[in-house]
Amino acid sequence: MLFILIVAAAAGGMLRFAVSNSLARFWGVQFPLGTLLVNSSGALMMGMLAAWLAAFPDRAAWAQLIAVGFLGSYSTVSSFSLQTLILWQSHHYRQAVLNIGLSLGLCLSLVFAGFSLGKLIW
Repeated sequence: MLFILIVAAAAGGMLRFAVSNSLARFWGVQFPLGTLLVNSSGALMMGMLAAWLAAFPDRAAWAQLIAVGFLGSYSTVSSFSLQTLILWQSHHYRQAVLNIGLSLGLCLSLVFAGFSLGKLIW
């Protein structure tokens, strides 16, 4: 199980790196759009995983591997926090507040949406 956790964490981290860097190259780094997308999609996946676990409680070990391994390294609060701090320290106050509002609003909305979608599927 530990090996699977390591592989899942590596996959999540690599995907986060790819998505964030791709968006940064395309859109620039004035706003942390890559981190917002990664965290939002991670919240959606976490909601779906919670619904899957509710439907299949006997698969809790697999859900934990996905949640802690893949999603834990895919979505990241530390990047969000640092990027918000950098925006604030650079006197981009509106962008910092927008990042906080969008991150919280989207992530919370998408975890609920993911759970609802997952309940429809499973």
